[in-house]
Amino acid sequence: MTGSQWRELGAFVETYSGPGEPVAVKDLIDVAGQTVRNGTPGLGHRVATADATVWARLRAAGHVAMGRTTVPELAWSCRTPGCANPWDPRRDAGGSSGGSAVAVAIGAAPVALGTDTGGSIRVPAALCGVAGLRPTHGSVPMDGITPLSPSMDTVGPIALTARECLRIHGLLTGETAGIRPVGGLRVGRPASLWGDNADPEVLRLVEEAAGTLRAAGVEIVDVELPLARRHARGTGYTVLLFESARQWWAEYEKHPDGLAGRAIGQLRAGSRVSTSDYEQARKLAREIRGEVDAAFDTVDALLLPTVPVTAAPLDADTVQVNGRTEDVEAAYYRLTALAAVTGHPALSVPAGLTAAGLPAGAQLIGRRGQEGLVCSLGEAIEDGPAARELARARRRTR
Repeated sequence: MTGSQWRELGAFVETYSGPGEPVAVKDLIDVAGQTVRNGTPGLGHRVATADATVWARLRAAGHVAMGRTTVPELAWSCRTPGCANPWDPRRDAGGSSGGSAVAVAIGAAPVALGTDTGGSIRVPAALCGVAGLRPTHGSVPMDGITPLSPSMDTVGPIALTARECLRIHGLLTGETAGIRPVGGLRVGRPASLWGDNADPEVLRLVEEAAGTLRAAGVEIVDVELPLARRHARGTGYTVLLFESARQWWAEYEKHPDGLAGRAIGQLRAGSRVSTSDYEQARKLAREIRGEVDAAFDTVDALLLPTVPVTAAPLDADTVQVNGRTEDVEAAYYRLTALAAVTGHPALSVPAGLTAAGLPAGAQLIGRRGQEGLVCSLGEAIEDGPAARELARARRRTR
């Protein structure tokens, strides 16, 4: 793919070059001497005087920042304006790390850094047919990264494979974890989280991923997460609204020209969330975390779709899910909210291509600190026939 082609897909806002292994960097992360724009006309712009810790660690390992990737305003969206899906440029790439996912999917960068608050690494990774790792909350330093909702903000890698995501994660944390055999593991399938409220083609591919794990010696068992089913999405959204407004609303009121899009309405709504509602949401988050921790007494990980639909058309505000109309952003966020609320590590890996030729992702959630386990399960899924066919198709289209 030529430089002009990936610029047309909206992957980069600015490019750099230098010796070393290239990494594309989401435009929220400080790289010394570079301008951070946060996807806004002016709010939060800064010239970084030092590297964010995550970038300092990658630089020390021999990586070089090759470009800043496109992001929606303040990362407040599961869609990335101006960023098209490499499998069908008429469709969405997801967000907010959409530019990072596109850069990897088209081969412009072998690895990219993204951030994930409600699903911003995993959603675009799933829609663009690559792997993306949301690490355990608090395991990777967040200094030098524009905050949105500190109790949920994380930073992590997007790459072609789970193994490469784990390698980069090890550089970010300074802790090494390797891929391990998965035979004998038990993986929970919390099907009540989605029921029939998902695209049948997405469910088919996730079921194929489960079959691949079974063939590798993994036991798949049903688990129930009733609190998560009722409250994870709403709880995460309330926390995100409240904390983002506390970060940015007063600054926006001082500089109203600093934002121009959807983030204005989200920050305004967040400024109206009461402290008592926020505290109740945080209490629910702790209870949901406890429910998931209890599930991990009997299973090693959870398997679910990353996104219950495939990429929506760029101009669509809604999607149809089994005859139901749903807001695109709500649909994208519905199943990534769980790990965002609980703080557990979550990986999205390509599960395969639908009959329409669009990628779908399988999401794996593990115990806190068990990135190595979820990436091992992810690599096992990548070895399945549907995921291998997606990888072959991706190579053909580059």
